[in-house]
Amino acid sequence: MTRAEFVRQIEAGKYSGYHVREVNGVKTPAANPDGNARNNLG
Repeated sequence: MTRAEFVRQIEAGKYSGYHVREVNGVKTPAANPDGNARNNLG
């Protein structure tokens, strides 16, 4: 699956553990934080 396809599926609600952010003007999939500070980027 391409990034664009994944973004569309996230936006359609098919992947609840992910959200879309815009990086340098490009919609980019990102995993939702899990609340564990040791497991997430600062």
